[in-house]
Amino acid sequence: MKSTVRFDTQNVGALPVITHYMDRLQLAATLDELVPWEGEVPLGTLVEILIANRLLQPKAMFRIGDWAKSAGLTDYYGLTADQLNDDRLGRALERLADNADVAQAGLVMRAVKTFRLRVEQIHYDITNVELYGSYALALAEGETPPVPMPAYGHTKSGRKNVKQIHAGLNVTNDGGVPVGHLPFDGNLAEQSTHLANLRLLDRNLPKGKLVYIADTKLDTPENLMAVAAREGRFLCGGAFLPCVQEQYLKLRDRMRPVGYHPKSQEHLPPEQRDQYKAMEVTETIHGEIDGRKMRLKYRLIFVWSEVMARQHAATRERHVAKIREDFELVERNLGKYKLTNREAIVSRLEKAKARYTEGSLFEYELRGHRRGQFQLRWNLNSEALERTQTLEGVYTLKTNLSKGSHGIVRVLGMYKQQSCVERRFHHLKGPLAVAPMFLKNPKRMAGLLCILVWALMVLALMEREVRHSLKGKPLYGLYPENRPSPSPTGPSLLQCFSTLCIVIIKEHKRTSRRLAQPTTIQRTLLQLLHIPPDALRTFKRRCGT
Repeated sequence: MKSTVRFDTQNVGALPVITHYMDRLQLAATLDELVPWEGEVPLGTLVEILIANRLLQPKAMFRIGDWAKSAGLTDYYGLTADQLNDDRLGRALERLADNADVAQAGLVMRAVKTFRLRVEQIHYDITNVELYGSYALALAEGETPPVPMPAYGHTKSGRKNVKQIHAGLNVTNDGGVPVGHLPFDGNLAEQSTHLANLRLLDRNLPKGKLVYIADTKLDTPENLMAVAAREGRFLCGGAFLPCVQEQYLKLRDRMRPVGYHPKSQEHLPPEQRDQYKAMEVTETIHGEIDGRKMRLKYRLIFVWSEVMARQHAATRERHVAKIREDFELVERNLGKYKLTNREAIVSRLEKAKARYTEGSLFEYELRGHRRGQFQLRWNLNSEALERTQTLEGVYTLKTNLSKGSHGIVRVLGMYKQQSCVERRFHHLKGPLAVAPMFLKNPKRMAGLLCILVWALMVLALMEREVRHSLKGKPLYGLYPENRPSPSPTGPSLLQCFSTLCIVIIKEHKRTSRRLAQPTTIQRTLLQLLHIPPDALRTFKRRCGT
């Protein structure tokens, strides 16, 4: 008898896990409640589809409808591919940009309550997003330019022929979960972003004392007093200006070893770990915030790191060697080629010195003789070299955290956790492919940043849940050859679920869907994520496994 049962498979990857976390966040419901929208497809549904696309197929936004159909999302949401056209998605991004503040605040509060996020320590940093193409925008007279406006600026890749926008990101120390972001114009100085960001955190986070951690761009009197005026506490890298360097040189005899070491060296015996030394002084600044005069005392901490000193020394030696090569080349070719007059020779020497800051260590004397002959003498200034070597490995921290509760070792450890926001930037630009963006409308750029950051939120919450469940133990089976993974990352979790499939059973006129048997490591991850296997969707609304 001929069988009438047909079996098909559909690869859905990590979609069941992603939608489970979006359901826990009540992401679509929250956006539909907070953001006005008159479209045929609910705004929350469009956002969830875009987030899934950004996590699983991080390419330029193109033919989202076709991708959603192949991934099973059109069946899940009861849509057609044509309903996910570029025009509708573009308008959704613009609406998100117009209502980003209220949407962010609602989703952050939902994440804090649902996942019990600790938000008393926030790390902030800013990155750039490079753009390719024409971004001309015609504005009516008196109309305010939209944010973010693409502009030429100092790009981190070093490219000078591309425009960029800036994006500021706040993440929790508890799992590196994004809790707020801001788009900025491409030519805005980073120092000026902190005041707007502090107002954002006031809106997004529950009331309470906040430890605000950032890099050296926070180090301006206005920024530091703005944090203190909100009864907050700050910790940032200090600008190592010449006056601060002189202060260190006078006080360096007070430097003492401190019991800090990076986590990567915990397995080493104490004598093999890189050493750290530190000392601190109290500084005072005066200013005015909102018409109110302020006087702020803070701790200025000088830190010397053995590993940083090695890095600085290696960099100095490499740069000095390159400048020395240029000087030797000039010396060999005096009176030849283009080096036949004083102006040309001096120009070549100054150009060599300007290549690196170490050029200030070089001194030279050029003497001219009869018949156009020149004599060049040059050397490294021994005093300047000694000063440079003394300053290698030294940096400063500024904080108003109490000495009693936050000793130097604890402060240093907290500042080192700034890497959590840098790691999220890596995910933003790597697995989530934010650059290059081919969106020429500034509002759509701001809307896309919302999608990217909320995708990062889902990714970070998954990563946080797994790490909390492991309780410091390594995970086996995630890496080839059963190598241990001490700290599984969000992208590695998505990759592990990439083989997850749905089995579609067609018998006569009846169709049913079943989740294929997960692998051993997938079952382990589901347990660590606290997801019961029968809770995963088979991508048909109101259809279980």
